[in-house]
Amino acid sequence: MVTKLKALGSSLMVAIFFVLSNLASYTIFTWLKTKYDFSWSMIWEQATIAAGGLTLMVIIGFILSRFFFRHERAYFKIFGAVLEEIGRGNFQISEQLRPLQRMDDGNIRDTVLQVEKMAEQLGEMETLRQDFIANVSHEIQSPLTSISGFTKLLQDNNLDSEKRTHYLEIIQAETSRLSKISENLLKLTALEKNDYQLNPTEFRLDYQIRDLILTTEPQWQSKHIDVIVELEPTKFYGDESLLYQIWQNLFHNAIKFTPENGTIQVSLTQNKQQQTQVTIQDSGIGISKADQLRIFERFYKADISRQAKIGGSGLGLSIVKRIADLHGMTIQVDSSEDKGTTITLQIPNK
Repeated sequence: MVTKLKALGSSLMVAIFFVLSNLASYTIFTWLKTKYDFSWSMIWEQATIAAGGLTLMVIIGFILSRFFFRHERAYFKIFGAVLEEIGRGNFQISEQLRPLQRMDDGNIRDTVLQVEKMAEQLGEMETLRQDFIANVSHEIQSPLTSISGFTKLLQDNNLDSEKRTHYLEIIQAETSRLSKISENLLKLTALEKNDYQLNPTEFRLDYQIRDLILTTEPQWQSKHIDVIVELEPTKFYGDESLLYQIWQNLFHNAIKFTPENGTIQVSLTQNKQQQTQVTIQDSGIGISKADQLRIFERFYKADISRQAKIGGSGLGLSIVKRIADLHGMTIQVDSSEDKGTTITLQIPNK
């Protein structure tokens, strides 16, 4: 309703302005005709008055627009400069937008706020991009440096067979690490695409988790870890291969961060809300409260000093979180340093 009234008022003002311009043109023409005593035909007189009215209307309109629309001109000038800065990759534009925020037009203020929000989001994306590149470079550079160093050592002809074998094992391990980083990056990139399509089938979730535990038996047996399993028979409809990666990442982490003679408990049960939940609890080194807020970020490693000794790329939990999101699962982390970690995944009822 307000918009219609504004449009009606604008049309009325233009009409009045047009009539006044023609009236002024008629007055000027009549004065000139009286002063210089000339006589034209009626058609020419009307055409001259109309042309004069339009000319006056344009001139006066131009003068008034220069006065009344000076804010708009300043707006477009500043706004253009801001867009140029964004185009150059500078997203810190709050100071440049400040003059626009003082303008009275509500539409201008709304536009300024939208542009500022857009710039903030672009800035956050740019920060994430730079962090991602820096993290990838760091993760790749570390094994490459190691491989390069031990390759040079292998060139020593006087090297005994024991050291040579040891160096070759290190090179092989670092090569596998590089391959794993590349594989996880490709996997995570594919999962984060908006059009990623799941391949859901119905399968026994308890069988899948049991098979994983049996497959990894050499790893947890070598550390004399006691694995306690409680798996209720459960059918689930989801992407079987992706869900296996969730349990694989979480269980491998539990083995990796649990000391010798520790304990890992794996359960598949129904909670009080009759939701299926998978819980993996270990007696490992635990995670600080501050780190718990960031463990699902790409390349984030809790307690880097300890992680450096254990290894890992910091991508596993990012993959877990993305697959869980695709299946509508929620993840809860309960942990204390040196007291172990409990990760619970709640599966929504279908």
